[in-house]
Amino acid sequence: MYDVALYGHITLDRIFNNFKKDQTIGSIGNVWKHLNKLNPLLSLYIEPTDVGEALIFINEKTSERASIANLSLYTKKPLLKKSRWSHVLYLNELKDASFIKDIESEIISADVCRGDSIQDLEILKSVDFLFLSDEDEFSSPENILEFVRVGLILHDSSGSIYYGKDGTVIRNEVKIVDNVNVLGCGDMLAAGFINYYLKFGDIDSSLRESHKEITKVLTNQKG
Repeated sequence: MYDVALYGHITLDRIFNNFKKDQTIGSIGNVWKHLNKLNPLLSLYIEPTDVGEALIFINEKTSERASIANLSLYTKKPLLKKSRWSHVLYLNELKDASFIKDIESEIISADVCRGDSIQDLEILKSVDFLFLSDEDEFSSPENILEFVRVGLILHDSSGSIYYGKDGTVIRNEVKIVDNVNVLGCGDMLAAGFINYYLKFGDIDSSLRESHKEITKVLTNQKG
């Protein structure tokens, strides 16, 4: 059995930071990178279902980013593996998300990106934790909690709020780091939460430690 299985989008990201150009692997690549950095001993299974490309512009002065993408140039049905945790990117843009119902994991999480709304919220009944940024919020927390099995993690530049299906609300506020590249912070949060929850089994501690890691990365950018 694997510790973590990653399914969904993998992208070739072409990044423009003002006039500086770079290329990297995004989506699954971002989560894999941070999981591997946080705990190299984790056994990771990588299985893309959608292969695409993205063009990304970063404005460090305002800590903003924008992108256009073709996230599903090529698609396939995934080969599923048993794992302690499975994470799916990006639920709202998958060409076919039906495989999620067949995943055999102790915990299943999913992320959402900018783009279409989730067309059929019934798919969330197979998801324990949903990660959602404020700019991609497609429905109210109350409505989402009608479907997810455990809870919603709503995040923005100032931190996150966890809404549990049992009525639990946990706020984690962070100091905003200005003039930095915020690209991939949502993927960092997901990776951190997965790693620390597997370690601690506690939502509050997992979110708190994840935000500490993100702040450290952003602060190091400033030198």
